[in-house]
Amino acid sequence: MKIVEVFVDREGFTSIPCPHCESTFRLSVARYQKVKHSLITKCTCKKRFRVNLNFRQFYRKPVNLAAEVKNKSVDSKDWLPVIVVNLSMGGLLFKVDGPTDIRRGHQLYVRFILDNQQSCVIDKEVRVVNIRDDHYGCEFLNLAYEEKELGYYLFPS
Repeated sequence: MKIVEVFVDREGFTSIPCPHCESTFRLSVARYQKVKHSLITKCTCKKRFRVNLNFRQFYRKPVNLAAEVKNKSVDSKDWLPVIVVNLSMGGLLFKVDGPTDIRRGHQLYVRFILDNQQSCVIDKEVRVVNIRDDHYGCEFLNLAYEEKELGYYLFPS
């Protein structure tokens, strides 16, 4: 069965291209946001295919950036080396080697250098929103809209 990946807009709509006949139809999928992220649908050409729904608010770019974090919530003075594995305008995911005192809900300072020509230093405050093994998902406390360097990095022209 063919698979199509689509992004859902803020109003809960998406445009689904048929992989068989290439026609496109717009559909409201808001009711699936907390329930289901994969559907099987049928086009007007009568062919069935799977649709994977992406409800992310921001594009997430895979990266491999050396970084460091300091745990503001426990008033740590030490910077912990980490690797940023993906990055978006709304947050980042980093990986830690070894044990840490970082917990869900903690606020951290994070510092990393973009691997672009300008080697821009990014300093942000983040909140840990999920932890899976040695990976920590964080949201920026101040969205990165004002970070033009980060915007250029994430959306190269």
